[in-house]
Amino acid sequence: MGVTDAIESAGAYTPRYRIDADAFAEAWGTFDAPGVQRKAVPGADEDAVTMAVEAAKTALDGSAHDREGLAGLAFASTTPPVDEGDVAATVAEILGLDNTVETAAFTQSTGAGGSAIRWGTEVPDGPTLVVAADAPLGDPDDALDHAAGAGAVAFLLAEDGPVEIRETATYTEEFPGTRFRERGADAVDSYDATAYERDAYGTVVAGAVDALDEAPPAIAPTAPNGKRPYRAARRLDGDADVYETAGDLGDTGAAGPLFGLAAAWADGEDDVALVAFGDGASAVAVRVVGTLDASWDRETVDVSYAEYARKRGHVVETGGDD
Repeated sequence: MGVTDAIESAGAYTPRYRIDADAFAEAWGTFDAPGVQRKAVPGADEDAVTMAVEAAKTALDGSAHDREGLAGLAFASTTPPVDEGDVAATVAEILGLDNTVETAAFTQSTGAGGSAIRWGTEVPDGPTLVVAADAPLGDPDDALDHAAGAGAVAFLLAEDGPVEIRETATYTEEFPGTRFRERGADAVDSYDATAYERDAYGTVVAGAVDALDEAPPAIAPTAPNGKRPYRAARRLDGDADVYETAGDLGDTGAAGPLFGLAAAWADGEDDVALVAFGDGASAVAVRVVGTLDASWDRETVDVSYAEYARKRGHVVETGGDD
């Protein structure tokens, strides 16, 4: 571990729009996201960067460190607004961080949030802001889109803080085709082999947790839907409690396990393994001890499926002559 072995403060952000499972079922005749009752919907003016900035501001407000004093910034997302470009630098500029801040962007994997935390503990020589923000998108009639949610979580890593980063561990085993996005495509895809996907997820999540020196009493894994994390927990030694927010926010991609950790803290858990799983497949387990407040309560607005489709770009409005 490095000089940032604690989480000093945290912040979370979710879009105000929500859609429930019934709206999808009415539009498609089915809803194919197990365990998801409701999910967050990004507005037309929201993306991974804007959500990351909002979560980061809250984490910075709760920190004793000035923005100019940060040594590092790690940004994690599977949906950066550009295919090529230093998005971490954009976040740093919007937040007003010093030009000497060391930045890193982690993309292409829902496990990116765990990789960003690990980088934050090992590379920068001083306080580091780690933020994961995501808004995955699937084809309109696909289970991946039915589950897709949105949100961001930020942690300020420092030498001291109420949450100790006790240890990290990784596990990698190839399971191709479980979830991917072709170059230039907006929508996530998969081979739709459900049993295979469950096995890949369960094997790799359990492998990362088992690689920790001590079994945690609770886990907060990446949650592609509201049921898969509980299936994976059955493979673990012991009886770990499971925390996920997919049931209420949907699949928040790289931010998912960070949201799960925040939910565990809200429930009073003080010894949790965040498990960031990335299809392909690999996982990073980060065991933390202690608690913080990282709530995302806000006034929400329910939208219809037609409104959802417009906000997500499934339906493009066109103008015409009067």
